[in-house]
Amino acid sequence: MKYSIGIDLGGTDIKAGLLAADGKLSCRMVVPTRVDEGAKAIAARIAQTICQVVEVAKKGVQKEIVGIGLGAPGLIIADSGIIHFSPNFPGWSDIPLLDYVTAELDDLDLPIYIDNDVNVMVLGELHHGAGIGYENVVALTLGTGVGGGVVIDRKVYHGSWNTAGELGHTVVQPNGRKCGCGNHGCLEAYAGARHIVERAQQQIAKGRKTCLDPEALTPKQIAEAATAGDKLALDIFLETGKYIGIALTSIAHILNPQIAIIGGGIAAAGENLLFQHIREEFKKRAMDIPGGMEIVPAKLGNDAGLVGAAMLAYNN
Repeated sequence: MKYSIGIDLGGTDIKAGLLAADGKLSCRMVVPTRVDEGAKAIAARIAQTICQVVEVAKKGVQKEIVGIGLGAPGLIIADSGIIHFSPNFPGWSDIPLLDYVTAELDDLDLPIYIDNDVNVMVLGELHHGAGIGYENVVALTLGTGVGGGVVIDRKVYHGSWNTAGELGHTVVQPNGRKCGCGNHGCLEAYAGARHIVERAQQQIAKGRKTCLDPEALTPKQIAEAATAGDKLALDIFLETGKYIGIALTSIAHILNPQIAIIGGGIAAAGENLLFQHIREEFKKRAMDIPGGMEIVPAKLGNDAGLVGAAMLAYNN
């Protein structure tokens, strides 16, 4: 059986794993990223982790490793292996990360590929998760921000300048809340974790009754309060679902995908708190398109980044 190595580069951790052709992950490893040490030090840590996975893979049954895939946050120029910009790595501009990693791999003769972390997430879901059997897929990850990915004819769509798929910056409220990108009213400004908390805190400041403590508040605490019946918390998730539904309506009208896959920490709020509101808003607004568009939670959870990154090697 053929295998590939997946690397999920995050601002806190570097995750690595070995993916079999049947989608089974093994040899999982996690090491700290240590952003403050700079790109070359991080590249050396990635290379060291790759070598450790290869060493573990050599034990037992002989494994044929076909390549390495790397998922990273930010604007990635995939063909040249360059990170043009990444919010998780302050000061990084046009960093040739793949060149740095390759230089540290010495005589390890394996091809290595890179792409945006949400692009690889949707690739993982396409082949081994909620997207199995579909040709045209969009994905949203609801975390600190809102990431997006687009698959057309089973291939990740990068656009003319490698910036396609920024679905979190779909405008859902003209003249709305300011987003980190500088625009106003983006989906991220309503469905990103920080903004969900800010909206709750603003309502508390206006005198809304709630069991929530505005200090050190998290989306998870809001979800728990909503599950317990707290009206403010319920309203926050209803509004969040509404804005996601509005964004998906525009996305469906433009791209006509078969399915929208939603993952990330906020999506863990589940069917009753979030997904039913997304579907209701979408049904209310979307045109009656033959076949419609399914809206489903992601299946791969924390493994999506690793599986998708490893799939880069298989696909290439």
